[in-house]
Amino acid sequence: MVAWQPGGEPYVYGTWVPGKGDGGIVPPIWRDGVVEVVPGGPALPPAPPAPAPTTGGTDQAAPSTTGQPEVRVRQFFPETLYTNPAVITDPTGQAAIDVDIADSITTWRISALASSRAGQLGSTDAPLLVFQEFFVDIDFPVALTQGDEVAVPVAVYNYLNTPQIVTLEAVPEPWFEPLGEMTQTLTIGPNEVKGVRFPIRVTGLGFQRLTVKAFGTNSADAVRREVEIRPNGQRVEVTINDKLDKDVTKTVTIPTDSIAGASNILVKVYPGVFSQLVEGMDKIFQMPFGCFEQTSSTTYPNVLALDYMKKTRQGSPETQMKAEGYINLGYQRLLSYEVPGGGFSWFGNPPANKVLTAYGLMEFFDMSKVYEIDEAVITRTQQWLLAQQEGDGSWKPDKEYLHEESWGRIQHNEVLPTAYITWALLSSGYNGPEVLRGVDYVAASAGATDDPYTLGIIANALVAAKHPKADDVLKRLIDMRIEEDGKVHWKSGVSTLTYAREESADIEATATIALALVNSGGYPDITNKVLAYLISVKDPNGTWHSTQATVLALKALVASLERAGSDTNAVVKVLVNGQEAASFNITPDDSDVMRLISAKNLVKDGDNEVTIQFAGKGSSFYQITGVYYMPWKEILPKPGDLIDIELKYDRTELETNEIVTAAVKITYNGPGTANMVIVDLGIPPGFEVQAEDFGKLVEQGVVQKYSFTGRQVILYFDKIEAGKPITFSYRLKAKYPLRASAPESKAYLYYNPEIQDTTPPVTMTVR
Repeated sequence: MVAWQPGGEPYVYGTWVPGKGDGGIVPPIWRDGVVEVVPGGPALPPAPPAPAPTTGGTDQAAPSTTGQPEVRVRQFFPETLYTNPAVITDPTGQAAIDVDIADSITTWRISALASSRAGQLGSTDAPLLVFQEFFVDIDFPVALTQGDEVAVPVAVYNYLNTPQIVTLEAVPEPWFEPLGEMTQTLTIGPNEVKGVRFPIRVTGLGFQRLTVKAFGTNSADAVRREVEIRPNGQRVEVTINDKLDKDVTKTVTIPTDSIAGASNILVKVYPGVFSQLVEGMDKIFQMPFGCFEQTSSTTYPNVLALDYMKKTRQGSPETQMKAEGYINLGYQRLLSYEVPGGGFSWFGNPPANKVLTAYGLMEFFDMSKVYEIDEAVITRTQQWLLAQQEGDGSWKPDKEYLHEESWGRIQHNEVLPTAYITWALLSSGYNGPEVLRGVDYVAASAGATDDPYTLGIIANALVAAKHPKADDVLKRLIDMRIEEDGKVHWKSGVSTLTYAREESADIEATATIALALVNSGGYPDITNKVLAYLISVKDPNGTWHSTQATVLALKALVASLERAGSDTNAVVKVLVNGQEAASFNITPDDSDVMRLISAKNLVKDGDNEVTIQFAGKGSSFYQITGVYYMPWKEILPKPGDLIDIELKYDRTELETNEIVTAAVKITYNGPGTANMVIVDLGIPPGFEVQAEDFGKLVEQGVVQKYSFTGRQVILYFDKIEAGKPITFSYRLKAKYPLRASAPESKAYLYYNPEIQDTTPPVTMTVR
């Protein structure tokens, strides 16, 4: 495997140091239109050795609007330049690879791993310097909102030994209105960095590009960077899922008062079940993953996919390598949540949680089948669980994690954790006398509950044990089924082991029962109807609302793959409002490839008719999603929400480099306690979060964990009690002039994401 990544020796705060790069040399500190370095240090260090200017990416010339000569635009800035998992050398161990170098001004890190026919292993790292003596770069925010006004910072780097007079041009584009001169001139000294700003007002939408050209006395350069422009409104999605074995026509309504130009209709066609697995595997990575269960839920789909690929010999080496990379990262992270003395907890703090530990045990065992892990992890996790068993063969629920408002009041509430832990031990290959006592306890207690979710857990335990009572429990569940439009599902009467309730709990219960039905090998008609239901309730992200429901649904689908193949051979055509959006063939050879069609250019306000024509044999599944944005002024507050978030800035107008403080209040209005609450705090573009404020919140126990993305701060709360609001504050620093919308902030229950509250964006002005 060979992978080239930026990260050798970027220029950071006035010093050339080994470390991570960002695809370019990082300007130290912006202040009043110039770049500051370490106090007391030189303006710039001696320039590194300067090879001839490199080329890479799209070799496109940009003519000047002021009569300057053409200059090639640097616009290719990948994070990983080249990856090849199977380079074959000649008999001397040599291999030559031609790679187009990216436009990043950086030192790339080349990493190579090798193995010989004799089983010898080797590895090495080497730097690859990409440099030019004069260049320009754009410091764009991660995203902007339509209507924002921002003075875009542009840095000019002159590593020549002579000064230059530089003319800078920002190329006009339809997506913005200039608020000042788009051509500026500055004088820059030898080995110096200077900056200018181009003020613009954002009018367009989508991913847009800005090109800046720099013409110096002796050298020239041009760079193009991309920024996402988001609508100034709340995103709304309407989804329709169903089976595709004949022509279907559905209506998607786009409100006439939605934001113009921001609406879209997406059509996905899933010829095979594996295509749904891959989509779920990719999309689940967009969910927060700060705790043990969440990390498991981003790792488990890769374990399932890798297992499927190895069994069926499908998938490319690149896909397999990607899955293995994610599994390795997830495995290392999961180990950090082990509690001293044994077991695992959500954040690695004692006490350990029995059910969560059992979930981890199943994951570690499944992982060991496709990826090399320390077998001692499985053994000691099994032993820790066995040490918690009661004399009668049961496992009592953890008091610290008991659902007071739900199954905490059930008379025999030890049945649920006992069934789950027994299932986990059996699934991990343990068949000792302790687990047999657990099986006997579960079988004897099966009649004590009539809740479908609890019976689903019991059914999985008894199916794994091949117990004769497994069939009795499955028949009871089949009698309890809700069948509508050829699909079967169940409603959970209790909160699940991961705190899901209502719709999320119903989906989790149905996925749990589906897994038991598939593994039992019986009732194929009912099983197919349950799987059809699961596919029909996928959300627009290709997942099942919560991580636990997603993993269980994927496990059921993957288990069903071993009992069914795809013989679909058909022609599919997608029409939107009578116009063809796409057409394609589905054959058995490519039946595991999902098709995604965007009909943005065919969408209109009001009713949109979407037709999917299916001609041929076999069947597939489809999803139609209508996406639109409602202006924030049209979004009415919903009183009485189960969870509320308030966010207020102490001021909305300030100077560059000044600090603004944000005060946050989160309130849970439901019964009992809200477990695993996630808060997404939107970061205004052009602002820098003072990270130490969140470190103090963790030290004080206000939050359990936090993480940053380019546009938000994600906070993790293990619980928020009803009537006891959580309040805190944090600071942000303004980096450059703008008038922009801070993204909305949101609080939601991780296992019930539909229970949420959102704050509208706030306009921030920096002078």
